Amino acid sequence: MGPLRGIAAAVAVALIGATGSAARADVPDTCYSLDSSVLTGPAGADLTVRVATASGCAVPNELKKLQVKTSTGSDRGDVWNLKNVPLVSGAANVELGNLPQGSRIEVDALIDPGDGVRTEVARSEAIALLRPDLTVASVVAPPQTLSVRPVDVRAEIAEQNGDVGATATATLSWGPSVLATQQVVVAPGGRTTVVFAGVALATPVEVELTVRVGNAAPAETDLTNNERSAKVDVTEHELARSRLVLDHLGGYGTQFNHHVFARITPAPPGTIGGLEPKVDALEPQIVRIFFNDRDESALFPDRLASFIDVVRMANETGAKINITYQTAVRARLNPGPFMTQFAAVLEDLVKNRGYTNIRWVTIQNEPNSAPNLTMDQYQALNRALHTELVERGLRSQIGLMVGDLVESAVNGTHRTWMTYITTHMLDIVDAYSEHIYWQYWDASRMEFRLRDVRKLMFEELPPEARRPVYLIEYGVRGHRLNMPRVLDSLGGLWENSTQIVRTNIAAFHQLWFNVAAAQLGFAGTAKWDSFWGRYDNTVQAFYMIGPAEEGWPLFPTYHALRLLFQTTAPGWQIVGVDPFGDDDWQVGVADQSEKEITAYAGPNGELTLIGLDSHGRDLNAAATEAPATYSLGGLPPATTFNLAIWNAAANGENAIGGTVTTNAAGVARFTVPLHGGFALTTVPVA
Repeated sequence: MGPLRGIAAAVAVALIGATGSAARADVPDTCYSLDSSVLTGPAGADLTVRVATASGCAVPNELKKLQVKTSTGSDRGDVWNLKNVPLVSGAANVELGNLPQGSRIEVDALIDPGDGVRTEVARSEAIALLRPDLTVASVVAPPQTLSVRPVDVRAEIAEQNGDVGATATATLSWGPSVLATQQVVVAPGGRTTVVFAGVALATPVEVELTVRVGNAAPAETDLTNNERSAKVDVTEHELARSRLVLDHLGGYGTQFNHHVFARITPAPPGTIGGLEPKVDALEPQIVRIFFNDRDESALFPDRLASFIDVVRMANETGAKINITYQTAVRARLNPGPFMTQFAAVLEDLVKNRGYTNIRWVTIQNEPNSAPNLTMDQYQALNRALHTELVERGLRSQIGLMVGDLVESAVNGTHRTWMTYITTHMLDIVDAYSEHIYWQYWDASRMEFRLRDVRKLMFEELPPEARRPVYLIEYGVRGHRLNMPRVLDSLGGLWENSTQIVRTNIAAFHQLWFNVAAAQLGFAGTAKWDSFWGRYDNTVQAFYMIGPAEEGWPLFPTYHALRLLFQTTAPGWQIVGVDPFGDDDWQVGVADQSEKEITAYAGPNGELTLIGLDSHGRDLNAAATEAPATYSLGGLPPATTFNLAIWNAAANGENAIGGTVTTNAAGVARFTVPLHGGFALTTVPVA
C-alpha cells in the first residue's frame, strides 16, 4: 500500500452519498464533474484531479472527501480515503507512490462548496501513463565556419516514453554562455526539430555547442539524457575553391639586366660566375629582358653578346621569357626594317640557339612615357612585328604582350592607351601589361594602383577585349630627398641611411604586392629587378641580388620571392580565400590592416597558400607584438602541409616552420611572426 495507507480506518469505506438541501431553481441539476490523470515513473505516481464547475454553481475550494482505488489487471491495488483535500485553481494533486504503467485508477469525490445548497458526489477514472522522457536526439551544425559567417544549428528533440507529450525550453550554449533559447512542444513518442538560426561565432577557435532541453511540463522521468553537443571549428579564413579567381597562372618572376655581362657593368674579375647559381636557385617563372636596337651596332658588340648570354641564363632557369624592345625612338619612324631586324634576333635565339622559352615580346618600355611616340606609331610597330613573327613561324609560340603602361605620363593615361589598343589592335593582342611602384610608407598607393588597374582591365574593358594582365614591372621606393646626385637612381633609402633594397620592409611590401595581385586575378608579375648591373649610365638599385664587389649578396626580397616562386607554378589556378569583401578590391574603399592570404591549386592536387599580416607593413626589425595566429578552413582533412616562413628570425631569410596537419574538419592552425610571411603548401620545401 502507498504512503497514504495509514489514513484513519474509519474512512476506509466507500464514500456515503451526499444528500444536501433541496436544489434552487436557478442551479443546474449537476454542478460538478471530475477529470483525473495519473503520471507515473521511477520517482512514483502523481494523481491530478480537476473539478469542473457548471455556470451558476458555487466554486469549491476543497474536496470534502476523496477516495482513490487502484488496480492492475485483475489485481486490486490500494485504496486511499482523504478528507478536506484542497483545490488550487480547481485541481488537487495526490502522490500515489510506486504505480505500474497501465494501472487503472478510480476516483470518487464528495464536493461540498459550503453554500448550504447542495453537495455532490462525482467520479472519474484514469489509466496511469508514463511521464514524458525528453531527449536531445541529435545536434547538427557545420563542422567548420568563418568567424564572419553565422551558422544554423539544428537539434532534434524526441519524447521516448510514448504516453504523454510535453512543452519544454531548448537552450543553445557555448560553455556558460547561452546563445539562444526556444520553446518546443513534443507530441507523445514524437520528434520536433529546433533551428537556432544565424548563430554568430566570432572567435576563431574550435567551439563546442550544447543543446539542452529543460523546464519540461509535465516533469520528466529522466533528466540524464537532456543534452547533446556538436563541435564547430571557427576559422578566420577559408579556402573557397568554388570562387575561381584565375584559371591559368602565367607566372611570377623578375627582370634580368641584359648588360650584366657587358663592359658597361664593370665587375671585379672572377665574380660574374658567382651570379648564375644564385639566379638558378631563385627559380623565376617569368623573366623580362630588355633588347636595345643600338646594342646591335658595331659600337657595342659586347652588349649584344651580353644580351644573348642573359637570354641563355634565363632560358636555363626554365622561366618563360619576355623580350621587351626597350625603346622605339628610332624604330617608330621606320617600323618595317626595325621590326624585321628584331624578328631576326628572336628567330636566331629560338631556332638557332634553342632558347625556346621565349614566349612573349613587348614593344617599347612604358610607351605613354615616351613623348615622341604616337599611338598610331605604336600600332604600326606591333603589326610589323606580328607579321614578321608569322612569316618566320614564331607567332604561335611568341605572344604579343602590349601596354607596358604607367598610370599617367606625358603621353597619356593608361585608360587613354587601353581605349586605343582595344579599338585598333585587339586582333593581334595576347596579353596586357602595366607597371606599379610605390613608397614604402604609402602602401595605400600600391593598393589603389592594383585595384584601379583591375577595374580598368576586368570591368571597364568589354568582355571581348579582355586578356590576361601582367604587372610586368613593380617595386618599392624609399626616400630620395637630400641624396647625393650619384644616388639618384638607387631606389631611395629607408630611414635616410640604408638602401631600401637591403631592407626587410621592402621585401615585406613586395611579397604583399604579389598576394594582393593574385587576389585580384592578375596573371603574373615581374619584379624590377633581379641583380645588380648597369642598364645605361646609372645603376637601378631595385635589385634582389647585390653588387658583384660584395660577392652578389642576397637581399631579403630575394628570399621572400623565392618562397613564392618555389611553391607555385605556371598553369596553376588561383582560387579564392574568404572572407573577401568590398574593402579588398574596390577602388576608393579603404582596406584595414589584416591578414592577407591567397591560394593556388595545381592540376595534380597541389595546394599552396601564401600570406602575411599587413599589420607588419612598417616593421624592418623583429616585431614586439605576439605572432599572428592563422586559422584556415576549407582545406583537405587530415592532410599534412609543409610550412615555410620568410623572415621568421627577422633576418630576411627563409626557414622551415615544420609541418601542419589539418584536422577532420579541414582546419589548419599555426603562427607566424608579424614581421614575416608564409607558404603553407603540399609541395616539398627545402
